[in-house]
Amino acid sequence: MRSSRRPRPRLGLQTTIQPGRVREVERVGVEEARTLPADAIWRTVRALYRHGLHPAIALHVRHRGRVVLDRTIGHVDFPPGGPPGPIATPDTLFNLFSASKIVTASLVHALVDDGLIALSTPVDHYLPGFGAYGKDAITIRHLLSHTAGIPDMPHGPDAPDFAAMLRRGDLDLSSLYAMRPRTPAGVDVAYHPMTAWFLLGAVIQAVTGRGLRETLRARLLDPMGLATLDYGVPASALGDVARHHVTGPPVPGFMDRIFKRSVGLDFRDAIRLTNEPAFLTAALPSANVIGTPRDTTAFMQMLLDGGVWRGTRVLSPAAVHRLTTPATPVQRDTTLTFPMSYGQGVMMGGDAFSLYGFGTRGAFGHLGLSTVVVYADPRRELAVAFLNTGKPMMAHGMLTWYAVLQQIALAVPRTR
Repeated sequence: MRSSRRPRPRLGLQTTIQPGRVREVERVGVEEARTLPADAIWRTVRALYRHGLHPAIALHVRHRGRVVLDRTIGHVDFPPGGPPGPIATPDTLFNLFSASKIVTASLVHALVDDGLIALSTPVDHYLPGFGAYGKDAITIRHLLSHTAGIPDMPHGPDAPDFAAMLRRGDLDLSSLYAMRPRTPAGVDVAYHPMTAWFLLGAVIQAVTGRGLRETLRARLLDPMGLATLDYGVPASALGDVARHHVTGPPVPGFMDRIFKRSVGLDFRDAIRLTNEPAFLTAALPSANVIGTPRDTTAFMQMLLDGGVWRGTRVLSPAAVHRLTTPATPVQRDTTLTFPMSYGQGVMMGGDAFSLYGFGTRGAFGHLGLSTVVVYADPRRELAVAFLNTGKPMMAHGMLTWYAVLQQIALAVPRTR
């Protein structure tokens, strides 16, 4: 029976897709156990899809190491006002966007284990010339914890063409070397969407003498046997990557200004860029780790298990502890404008306010543009990848999006 529910305008005119029979565009992967009410949670995901904000949604959940939910709904591509593409499946590749930072931070901590990086060492030690204009006090730890004082991309008449750089998959580091910090290192908590992570990527390449992909695969992904999770995809896999579209009401001006200041592009321009082959095949440490939902939660399960995956030690317990222990108290993030607490590379959960549902203190993970969520909750023994391809910034249906996260948190009692 065709659903009679259609997206309803909220907060002004909305850009939406027109979902039809939801059961016809659902796919279920391999679910190993039933230790949480998967069907009830999935009904909320269906309700989210019916809002028309997401061309595709994937939800993959591991509880106590076993897959309890592995489902997708929607289409690999479904531009608003256009025809839908193929139906998304659990094997569809999704971009993690800023949740890519979990992977990059894990790689940094792996290289700390290997003695190649020290968290308290100034960045200028690894990248000579970066320390100009008072940036000599910025350490690797500051970059990881969003306290480096350089949250904004270079701007002004001499700023580089950032879109062109993203298409090439690199950034002219001289523009970062010439920046003056907004605040001294360690003083302010301000989300660094791009700057800190381009620097971390450059540090990784400087200390290893290899590219980001080669180092990530050799140090973390190959030992885990993960075939799909990586920076970008080969050209042969471009057709397997879900495409993203701006949906919802027009982006409020103040939000677009914050986005452009910290990311370097207008919101709509950035979303269009993320669908281009050059972006999808690049290696961007903060923005384009791409993989299946299953491999994404496998990575989080490795962290949840103290750095071990299927009997193979990938990271030391100390590395996981550094990554997932709060490095900043809960305080107002001056980029995002709401309260945040960071580990050394992840966004921490909380009891009163949390990206992962209320009552998720100790959870760690990351938000990705704009409603992608990847996290692990040690007290519930959960690893979750909630991936989607619509890009609303403020929309009525986002309440349903958060309801999915809260429902998962409520469904699983704390065991620790």
